Amino acid sequence: METIFVSEISYAKASSTFETLNATTSFQFTPVAEDEPTLAAAIRDNNVKAFIADIHPYTGELYTSLPKGGVIARYGVGHDSVNKDLATANGLWVANTPGVLDNAVAEHAVWMIGALARHIHDAHASTVAGQWAPKGGFEIRNRNISILGCGRIGRTLAAKLHHGFGMVVTGYDIMEKPNFAPEDGITHYTTSLDEALKDADYVLTLLPVLESTKHIANAEFFAKMKAGAHFINSARGALVCENDLYDALSNNHLAAAALDVFENEPYTPQAEGKDLRTLPNILVTPHVGSNTEESNAAMASTAAQNIMQILTEGPEACQNIVNR
Repeated sequence: METIFVSEISYAKASSTFETLNATTSFQFTPVAEDEPTLAAAIRDNNVKAFIADIHPYTGELYTSLPKGGVIARYGVGHDSVNKDLATANGLWVANTPGVLDNAVAEHAVWMIGALARHIHDAHASTVAGQWAPKGGFEIRNRNISILGCGRIGRTLAAKLHHGFGMVVTGYDIMEKPNFAPEDGITHYTTSLDEALKDADYVLTLLPVLESTKHIANAEFFAKMKAGAHFINSARGALVCENDLYDALSNNHLAAAALDVFENEPYTPQAEGKDLRTLPNILVTPHVGSNTEESNAAMASTAAQNIMQILTEGPEACQNIVNR
């Protein structure tokens, strides 16, 4: 029986799925500590050929511990925590799980938008503290939202917001001639970031982290948003300069922000005196956008399938390899 290591965090999210795989396949999926030195040593000691990784970043020893032809399968769609150049240089395949978490992330984004509109997090905290401090909100129908990143999750979210809530959705991306369908709910599309920012009541980012997008949400970005707008990050923490966001919120240029992801997780402030958690106009959640029962099961089974296909049928059998 072939042993496959799984980040203990990922294993805990979908233990029943991994247990079913253990009972029904010739592979044994085993949880392991995800810190790189411990993981690399365990891989070498047990002659393991593949590892299912959560979001912990890997920078060195992992890539030399796996044998040539081995696999690093991301438990999720983002793969910026895996160094694809190092993986390729060491003859490893990297795969992800596209499509299986689109609805979960889009739904969580909807809840964050609604929570900001009606001050849900403030209302809950003050009420359980024994206060009675009702605060007026506003309806999101007919409000303008710009979604930065019009991939699967962006289109899923746009459809929910436009068709379900009556929001006016602008999509921003680098595609010159996107092929959107009416059901996608994108009422306007632009390749101009300035245009996407200037009139939006909400700006929500679903961009990937690239050299061109790292810290794209910075002081200049926030200054181009209209006063009183809202910012939401449902993608990756490295898209946002958190110190600049702190400034835009503390000087009340932005009405509020909601973040599910952070550059350092668990969150730590990036400068003394600029702890986002101390601000009254921010909603934060601990990277739970994709963390649903349904999504976890799908991510686990897809990550496992990626590995089993590559190891038994060859890399040409796997459609989810990201470093061909």
